[in-house]
Amino acid sequence: MASGKKKFIAPSFFFILIGGFALQLIFDVTTTATSDAMSVFGFSMQTFIAVLVIASIPIMLIEYYLLAIPIGILFLFANRTIKAASYEMNIMNIGKEFSGWYIIRRAAVPALFSVASSTMFLGLISTYVQYTPTADTWFLQQVPIALMSALLFMPIALLIFMPTWVLNDTGIVTHLKENKQHLRMSPDTQGVGRWVGSIFGGYALIAFPIAMFTTHLYEPYIKPFLTTGLWPQSLIDSPIESLLGSFLLIIGLPLFVMAFIVPVVTANEISQSRVRRIMGRYATRLGATVVKGERIKKTTRFSDDGILTEAAGLEVVSTAKSVKLAQTKEKNLKLAQKEEKTRISKAKKRAKERSKRTAQSVKSVKTKKDSKK
Repeated sequence: MASGKKKFIAPSFFFILIGGFALQLIFDVTTTATSDAMSVFGFSMQTFIAVLVIASIPIMLIEYYLLAIPIGILFLFANRTIKAASYEMNIMNIGKEFSGWYIIRRAAVPALFSVASSTMFLGLISTYVQYTPTADTWFLQQVPIALMSALLFMPIALLIFMPTWVLNDTGIVTHLKENKQHLRMSPDTQGVGRWVGSIFGGYALIAFPIAMFTTHLYEPYIKPFLTTGLWPQSLIDSPIESLLGSFLLIIGLPLFVMAFIVPVVTANEISQSRVRRIMGRYATRLGATVVKGERIKKTTRFSDDGILTEAAGLEVVSTAKSVKLAQTKEKNLKLAQKEEKTRISKAKKRAKERSKRTAQSVKSVKTKKDSKK
């Protein structure tokens, strides 16, 4: 148990250090100016964001425990419906190790998705949240509003990615049916969670660099030059500091958001037994069976048309039908071996009995001869 708890050390440090640094940075670059959106309560900008950050963690944890599995079941049903014609669903007996590094890394794609998507609402949020930063550097002035926008969008991102975690951790996969393998198609073995995650994760990986370039490089520096022919004064006065600050914001903003997603990933890791039990039960109801992975055998044997020969290698994943066939073959082999042992044993017994009878006959003949004499 102790070794299992060690994996939570790195995520805990990441959450405390990066999350604490984000809050401290916000406090340093903002004043006590009251947000117009919260003026009825008299909250300062620092207090408003601190409340937002502190409240976001329990809200996301509640969101995980209430919605991750139900939405995962919906994704499972949608995948089963869409791929039913050519693919079968199974549960692979996957490993159980998941280090602290993987816990942190799992928070990366939802963070990129949140940051990239939240840039669409920066203008809208800016109209409701007014503040007067104390920092003179442009990129520091953008940190509070950018982080707050990403945090507001984070629960939406988690609604998409939390179900993919529970699906991946259960080992639910789809792959080409055996009666379709004669077609020139890739077996295309894919986790159901990865099927969903690749759609939205692909969007995040493409949208993030475009959104960051547009928001933190094009809008403040390039656009003014294209419209007026003049570079912004902040870029003229301190070009290295301005550009370096923008790049640090582009790199740091996802890390800040990741810090607040890590507790949810940790909660998912703690709930593994519950997740696997529930998701496995629903996958079984949809026709999934437990299958095993086979070793991949390397080979250089190709036919003239560049296709692997029939005996060149093994399947990466066994289908449910092939598993049953293998089990039947193994059972028949054991039965044949048992029958062979029985036959040999009976043959030895018969040979022993013949030898015994022969010895008795020889003894009887000898006794008769002796009696005649």
